[in-house]
Amino acid sequence: MPQHPVLTDELLAAALGAEARPDRRARAPRFFHRAGLEALVRAPPALPYILYIPLAAACLWAARDLAPLVLVALVLVGWLLWTLIEYWLHRGFFHMRADTPARRVTSFIVHRHHHVAPEDRDHLVATPLYSLGLFLLLLAVYSLAGPAARWPLLAGGMLGYLAYEAAHWRAHHAPRARLGRALRRHHMHHHFVDRAGNFGISTRLWDLVFRTCLKRPVREDSPD
Repeated sequence: MPQHPVLTDELLAAALGAEARPDRRARAPRFFHRAGLEALVRAPPALPYILYIPLAAACLWAARDLAPLVLVALVLVGWLLWTLIEYWLHRGFFHMRADTPARRVTSFIVHRHHHVAPEDRDHLVATPLYSLGLFLLLLAVYSLAGPAARWPLLAGGMLGYLAYEAAHWRAHHAPRARLGRALRRHHMHHHFVDRAGNFGISTRLWDLVFRTCLKRPVREDSPD
């Protein structure tokens, strides 16, 4: 008999046991017994682009009556706000304090599995369950700025999110460009040296602002 009616024994062992070292060859355990629930926590790498490129385009179309400079400015503000949200989601929510069994299981499902299996392609991008919920919340917040501003702000957030997913993917798959390699070293430090810093993925800006930028060099081919 399984230990839990919803969660798998594999998940409970990984979440409640000793923390495993990051292993690029590893795959995260199955989380749920039911296939429908398991599908909610896995996503193919292309899914964010399939979802959010059309949605961002629709938001820009809804803002087409704005003056071009105003539209561009609001999109850039939305993008910048996304980078701040990205930083604090990673620092405050993904790395929540796991000091009880329930929190250890929750934190493992939310993010710690990524530290155990950092290149598991089924878990490398956010699922629609996470991202759509976040963007509905942002839509509600941005609506406070008025009906004209909310759409370009949301479009900027979506474009920033897609940049985040692209940067995160490339960080785990050896980028060739100089900027990509710099972001990879920044992120690999978080994975292989110290989880208490380098929370930004698409930019180091907020790590610099909040003094969580750890500068000890990490080889791009950091060992498993």
